[in-house]
Amino acid sequence: MAGAHQALRGEIRGLTGLRLVAAVWVVAHHFWLFSPDRDLLARLDPLRPLLASGWLGVDLFFVLSGFVLAHNYVAVLGNRFRGRAAVDFYRARISRIWPTWMVVLGAVLVGGHVQQALVGTPGGSAAEGLDAVTLLRQVLLVQVWDRPDYSATGPVGPGWSLSAEWLAYLAFPLLALLLHRVRSRRPVVPAALAVAALVPFAATCLVLGTHDWAWSWLLRLTGAFLAGSLAALAVARVDRGAAVERAAGRTAAAVLALLPVALWWAGAAGQDRAGAVALLFPVLVGALALTDAGPARLLSTPLVVLGGRISFALYLVHMAVFETLWTLAGAGSASAAGVLLQLGAPFLAAWVLWRFVEEPARRRLRGAPARRSAVPVPVAVPEPRAAAADAPVTSMA
Repeated sequence: MAGAHQALRGEIRGLTGLRLVAAVWVVAHHFWLFSPDRDLLARLDPLRPLLASGWLGVDLFFVLSGFVLAHNYVAVLGNRFRGRAAVDFYRARISRIWPTWMVVLGAVLVGGHVQQALVGTPGGSAAEGLDAVTLLRQVLLVQVWDRPDYSATGPVGPGWSLSAEWLAYLAFPLLALLLHRVRSRRPVVPAALAVAALVPFAATCLVLGTHDWAWSWLLRLTGAFLAGSLAALAVARVDRGAAVERAAGRTAAAVLALLPVALWWAGAAGQDRAGAVALLFPVLVGALALTDAGPARLLSTPLVVLGGRISFALYLVHMAVFETLWTLAGAGSASAAGVLLQLGAPFLAAWVLWRFVEEPARRRLRGAPARRSAVPVPVAVPEPRAAAADAPVTSMA
C-alpha cells in the first residue's frame, strides 16, 4: 500500500492532459453554439451530438477538481477543523484563480467599451448595466450564488462556473471532515458512492430531457465535486501494481470508447439526455489516476500536458476571443484560414495569460507569507509538483 501512495504523490500527468480534453470540448461547444458562420456549422452537423453536449466539459472539470483537492488535502485538513490549515488552503486557491479572473474581467469590460465606441453595436458594451454592486459581486466571485439560472450572470460568461467552484472551495474544509471518515474504507465503498453522487443529476436529465432547470448548476456542482472527491479516496486505497495498471488502462480506454456512443444515443433520443454520461466521469478519472498505460500515455505527452496547464486560462478567455474575432470579421462565411485563426487564437491568448499572469501571480501570492504552507500541491494541475500549481480544475459552459 505504501508503494501505491508514493506512486500517486507526483503530478498525475494523465489527469492534467484530461483537462485539455475537457477544455477543448467546451471550446468546441461554444464555437458550434455561437459562431455566426452558419455554412461551416452545417458542415459540422454530423458531429452535432458531440458538439451539443460540450457543456459536459464543465462537469468533467468539477469531477477533476474534487479529485485533486481530496487527494491532496483530506489528510492535511484532518478529522477536525484546523483554522490554520483552512487558511492555507484558501490562500492557495485564491492565488490560483483570482488574479487571472481579475485580468480577464477587466479586459472584457474595457473591450466592451471599446467595441461600443468603435463599432457602436447596440448593447455591445460588456459594462452596460453593470452597477457597483453587480461589479463587486463579480470581483468577489459570488455572482451565481443566489441565481437559480446561471446564464447571464456577468460580462464574462464562463465566470458562472468559477463562482460555483469558489463556493465549493469555501465548503471544502468542512467536506473534508466527512471525507476523512470514509478514507479508510475499502475502495469499493467510496468508488460506489462516487458514481451514486452523480445519479440525481443524471436521472433528472433523463426524466426532463434537459440539463437546464432551476438550480441545476448547484446539483451539477455538488454531485460532480463529491464524485471526484470520493474517487480520490477510492484510488488512494488501491494497491497499485502491474495488474492494476493494466486493468485501469483498459478501463480508461473502454470509457473513452463508450462516451461518444452514449452521446450519439442521447442525441438520437431528440432530447438533451447527455447528462447521464456524467456517471462515467469518476470512473474515467479514477482509472487514469492509476495507470500510465493506454489513454494515459497519450494524455501524458508534453504538448497535451501543456494544454492541460493552460486550460483554466483557455476556459476564461475563449469566448471573449471568439466574440472579438466575430465582431471584426462580420457575419459572412469565413475562409479556411479564418476558421483556423478563430480556433487557434484562444489557445494563443490562453498561453500568454497562463505564462505572464496566472503563473507569476500564483508564485508571488503563494510565496508572500514568511511561513510556507504545509498543504501539499494538488496533482492534476498545471505544473509539476516541485513547482507547485494547484490550478483550479474549473468548469465551463
